[in-house]
Amino acid sequence: MTETSKRNFLDKIGLSRRAGLAIIGQDRVRAAILEGKGPLMFFLASDASPAVKRRIVASSERRGDKHIQMQTVSRWELGAALGLASAQILGLPLASRFTETLLEDLRREGDVIE
Repeated sequence: MTETSKRNFLDKIGLSRRAGLAIIGQDRVRAAILEGKGPLMFFLASDASPAVKRRIVASSERRGDKHIQMQTVSRWELGAALGLASAQILGLPLASRFTETLLEDLRREGDVIE
């Protein structure tokens, strides 16, 4: 992902938070799963811990959620886009326009969606 496309991608992530769609962090994501919110799309930072990925992937597969581990966005970059120090995971409603736009950006840049 080029720096320009990465910046645009991260700006869109910031907009999703300001729009009130973002579910940020493993605790809030797990709470959303337990509350039955969804379906959701999870964006994991490139350096998200294996434990976070394992828990979310197991839950998401049972519910029909989707996830992607971003190859070029670190937890520090994801957090900064969301107005935080760091963030390992972001959840968005799968059917939202923000999610569609973000996925299209990632596909264009060659990221794989699981």
